[in-house]
Amino acid sequence: MTDIHLPRRVLLGAGAALLASPAILRAQTAPRDLATTLAGTEDIARFAQIAERAGMGDKLRGVQPLTVFAPTAAAWQAVPTPLMQDLLGSGTSGGRSSTADPVRIMALVGIHMVEGTHTAASLKDRVQDMRTLNGGLVRLDGRAVPPTIVVTAPEGGPRGNNQTGVGGFNVQPPAKIVRADILCANGMIHVIDGVLLP
Repeated sequence: MTDIHLPRRVLLGAGAALLASPAILRAQTAPRDLATTLAGTEDIARFAQIAERAGMGDKLRGVQPLTVFAPTAAAWQAVPTPLMQDLLGSGTSGGRSSTADPVRIMALVGIHMVEGTHTAASLKDRVQDMRTLNGGLVRLDGRAVPPTIVVTAPEGGPRGNNQTGVGGFNVQPPAKIVRADILCANGMIHVIDGVLLP
């Protein structure tokens, strides 16, 4: 049997690496901001692209806590093509090229975001109206399984929601929360199966 002696430098270096590894692991697993998480998650990356186009990327990277209800890729595909072309300025409208409508894109993105960090547990077993970043209201139904969200307006209150075109009236079925509680450094993401149209 041979006796192996390692130089003291090697032993100290290995020990230092072991001591540093928890910090390295923490840095690798620390939550990313909303913008980075959305863009890096394939099924909800479209929301990040549209938010950037609306000039709201800084809000998703900011320090103000937000809860984002991010539609799936399939939900975006279900939105009528003419409406998306009208909003985003892609394609033609009425035989002529259309340009993006920044006010309406901001309304579309803003109706999917509320201030604060709201977990699925905080929404459970109750119905709650929440003011969105675009000034509209959404109604969260935590009694439904899975929970749902829909555009609404306060009873007897103004009908305007800084709209995309439907005037704040509920013309679509509620969207279901299909994946909840994606924790980010500056908020929370809930994935929904429909696009909210203010």
